[in-house]
Amino acid sequence: MEIGGAGWSLELPDGTRVPHDDGRTKTAADRIASPDVEDIFALGYPTGPIVPVTDPEHDPGRVRLEPLFRATYGANAHEVSAALVPVKLARKTVRFHRRAAPALERVAARIDALLQADPTLDRYFRDLGGTFATRTIAGTDRTSAHAWGIAIDIDTSQADYWRNGPKRVWRNRIPSVIVDAFEAEGFVWGGRWFHHDTMHFEYRPELFDPRCRSAG
Repeated sequence: MEIGGAGWSLELPDGTRVPHDDGRTKTAADRIASPDVEDIFALGYPTGPIVPVTDPEHDPGRVRLEPLFRATYGANAHEVSAALVPVKLARKTVRFHRRAAPALERVAARIDALLQADPTLDRYFRDLGGTFATRTIAGTDRTSAHAWGIAIDIDTSQADYWRNGPKRVWRNRIPSVIVDAFEAEGFVWGGRWFHHDTMHFEYRPELFDPRCRSAG
């Protein structure tokens, strides 16, 4: 972090500077569309029991600062693809960014233990929705976390998505034990969002760091 005439900013390796606070008063949609560093932490990410989300502006973890992601995981599809490594999850092999792969491996160990204790949970992993994919988020021009190889969608047949449900009401079928396994290793879950995507888990360790939690 450096400070200048416009206040604190984050300087990335390529020299790009991203303001900590751009001074704008923003709606939730503004934070997602044009975030500064502070906007990432504007909503604290909740863990613990799963509860229905009724506030249309409650989407903790959906704000992504793309210049920071590009600096961390790769500036383009070629760089990201070169950084992917294989990870086994629920007896399937997926490709994940090497910087996030150790966390997914720890999740996989937790999932293996869950499947041994309750084999019926296997239905949530039979047809994985995928990991790395160079694409934008549906209905937007924003880059998907899948484009950086740091997100995984579990079984699509068990998922609920905000664009598909009646009146966009929050719904969920993913058991809390699966959510807990991912969140324990720094993954946010799309089921914590009003604009929910319950098959989606995304590596965002900064949102679980107590120092960052207190900064929001």
